[in-house]
Amino acid sequence: MRLSFLALMLTTLTGAPVLADPPGPVFAPVPDTSTQARLDLADRYLRRVELVRDSLVPPRWLREGDRVVFWAREGKDGGTWVLAHARTGELEPLVSGEALRRQLSALLGRPVTAPRFHDVALAPDEQGIVFQLDGKAFGLGLSGGKVTRLSPQDRAALTLSREHVLAPRGGALAVRKEGGFAVLGADGATVVERQGEERLDWRIPERAWSPDGRYLVVWREDTRAVHRVPVVDYSTALEKVTTVPYAKVGTPLPRSELHLVDVTTGSVTRVAPVEGETYDFFAGWNPEGTEALCLHLSRDAKRLDLTAVTPGSAQRRHVLREERPETFVAGLDFAVGGFEQQVTALPSERGYLWMSERDGWRHVYAYDRAGKLVRQVTRGAFPVHQVVSLAPTGDALYVLASADSGAPYEQLIYRGSLKGGALTRLSPGSGMHRMTPSPSGQYYVDTWSSRTQPRVRELVSVKGGRRVRLTTSDASELEALGGTKPEPLLVKAADGVTPLHGVLYKPRDFDPKKRYPVIAHIYAGPFLSVVPWSYIGNYESLTASALAQLGFVVVLLDPRGGPGRSKAFQDANHGRVGQTEIPDYVTGLEQAASTRPWMDLERVGLHGASWGGYFTLRGMLTAPDFFKAGYAVAPGALEEEAIINEPYLGLRDQNPQGYAAGDNLALAHQLKGQLKLMHGTSDVNATLSVTMRMADALIKAGKRFELLLMPGEPHSPRGAASRYSRDDVGLFFLRTLGEPR
Repeated sequence: MRLSFLALMLTTLTGAPVLADPPGPVFAPVPDTSTQARLDLADRYLRRVELVRDSLVPPRWLREGDRVVFWAREGKDGGTWVLAHARTGELEPLVSGEALRRQLSALLGRPVTAPRFHDVALAPDEQGIVFQLDGKAFGLGLSGGKVTRLSPQDRAALTLSREHVLAPRGGALAVRKEGGFAVLGADGATVVERQGEERLDWRIPERAWSPDGRYLVVWREDTRAVHRVPVVDYSTALEKVTTVPYAKVGTPLPRSELHLVDVTTGSVTRVAPVEGETYDFFAGWNPEGTEALCLHLSRDAKRLDLTAVTPGSAQRRHVLREERPETFVAGLDFAVGGFEQQVTALPSERGYLWMSERDGWRHVYAYDRAGKLVRQVTRGAFPVHQVVSLAPTGDALYVLASADSGAPYEQLIYRGSLKGGALTRLSPGSGMHRMTPSPSGQYYVDTWSSRTQPRVRELVSVKGGRRVRLTTSDASELEALGGTKPEPLLVKAADGVTPLHGVLYKPRDFDPKKRYPVIAHIYAGPFLSVVPWSYIGNYESLTASALAQLGFVVVLLDPRGGPGRSKAFQDANHGRVGQTEIPDYVTGLEQAASTRPWMDLERVGLHGASWGGYFTLRGMLTAPDFFKAGYAVAPGALEEEAIINEPYLGLRDQNPQGYAAGDNLALAHQLKGQLKLMHGTSDVNATLSVTMRMADALIKAGKRFELLLMPGEPHSPRGAASRYSRDDVGLFFLRTLGEPR
């Protein structure tokens, strides 16, 4: 269906004031040699993660013995699988790197010199590991050093796919199928199978199996009443149209019904749903397997409920409720993974740990099994992001928190107590830490990096003491590239009070005697922070660094309204999305430039995708004298997907003024600068209709603009189309903002 490389570009005059000494013609089909070299350099910076030799595989703990398997990469051609013994600190290679490469070469029929692994799992019997290379599955025992090729249907090979979920006990295997599922017993026989129906699909959630492997949780998703977005396949003269469910603001939501599969009988039992329109999430099982926990977020996100289902009877009981009538309990970040961190069941059915921002910061609260509040466990002017682990005995718990006021977005590991009290910092370094605890709770792997420290993995005892280094990234090639370190920014928001954090990227050949055009690379969506606090950063920071190599100073900023700090910080734009973010960016850029004379604020561009596309349009229309050029990729709009907008703006019939104030279409007549829109025709995240309606509004307002359509491409273009679109962004700003002077 998708075309590998095709673009339709409609280029017009912008009608904006002409900048001095523009670098070239309005449109050139092929960049000249010098420009192409710069585009190639920018692409290299975008893909700079490829220059870092690092283990890409998360470590895997064995259930018994406090042992962990990890991939240790040593040098350009080195690397092998290693078993670490946490109690002794001994590191035991499962096979030598040379022998591993030799065996893989023989099994694949081609030389294997520097394998990179992404997919790995423990074998069902935990006597070895399973990994994938070139789309083929291999097994390697914990002893013997022999690599074997596995059949695609081998039970061990199936565990590599997210489509198949192995029970923790008993050997049953849940298999996802097109719209349906099946459960296979330990002997491979089908225990139960269900087919999907049109707009009625089955889905297996994360952590679906009960601890004893007897019960499996599955959802049945009903999208029959949900709005459908048409997607047109233009690859042949005979167009084909498919439709995709897409719940827009004010339209019906999908309905999710929980079912319990009993492997011993093959029965599939429906659990009565909760009342009202809700987003429903499975939060896992309690340690004893006597309760399946579910979360239910109301459509306006002002109410979050916890319910518990007893597997034998399929009866649901209400446990507790969190309400926030004046704002929202949770938003889109909750729906894309945050629910997994919301509740932790305590052992011995003692109750639950619950995350709440009720005192203005995200903290841990203890409830008993009946849902009665026992105490606030953590407190302070900082957020706790996640309860990662509980001590097997005693009252210790381990959390990820941002308790360093000087670096409010960094996430460090702390130890606390279920009885309350101060947290004790365990992380020795700054940056972003991730804790992978052992099943015994006595050890963990600390995976972390900072802006200056490439990623390392260390084996640690919860009792403290030595840290055994498992992996160390080799970033020497990246360091040799130069110009990758961001310059930190700390500015005040448009309210003149709130501190905002950002970073600034400069070209690697930066000359402080010159004046550089500035690009604000924006996202500003209310569910995601984009300023990097780790060594590689994220896609937004990679893009910003790449754009800088074309001769720009590029700024990333997290304006008010984003997560990760206080509730008040995120609530700054609640009910009025689109009204605070651009003023924060403008004042932030002005403050940054006040001490950096090489930033030319007479030539400021704006670029972003998705929410960033919405805010690129927003900046060009609400600050038209400040931003001279904007490139909006796949822009969203406030009337698009419900879960993206309604938690932050409220329901439209309850806040019509907020939706109207944030509407870009109504401001099309205010465009002054040079604007380009880009959208993939198969985008079902931010629908193509947003760009079509924006184009229509600009035409009706008599405003000139440019448009690039990417046939068959989704929200983020792929392959050759991805490179084409990135180059197009660079060429647009070279043409509209010009060179350093």
